[in-house]
Amino acid sequence: MLLAGVTMPNLMKLLGHSSADMTMRYLKITLPDVQREFHLARSQPRHLAPQPKSPAATVSGDLPGVVESLRASQHVLGMFRRTLPDGLPRRRLERLGNRLTKIIAAARKLAPPAK
Repeated sequence: MLLAGVTMPNLMKLLGHSSADMTMRYLKITLPDVQREFHLARSQPRHLAPQPKSPAATVSGDLPGVVESLRASQHVLGMFRRTLPDGLPRRRLERLGNRLTKIIAAARKLAPPAK
């Protein structure tokens, strides 16, 4: 059932188990299963910054243009970071990407209220 796509919490409910440890006793997870899930998670990460909608050449000099430029920078930074092996440079770029997320959120708050 797990291989068919049933999630672990739902499988626990179906089997009547109150703990994941009990359910794990009955599961036979093989190395290919683990590798498949790992590659699936890497190919569809949920934490990526969305790709900017407009190219940088058409960005204007107003606040929405600045925000869009920051988002484009964040996207390019994330793409480059994923090409690096695990280590200090990759961790530093990840922190920089997190800072950009906070800067973008703060910049959006600068917009004057709509009338």
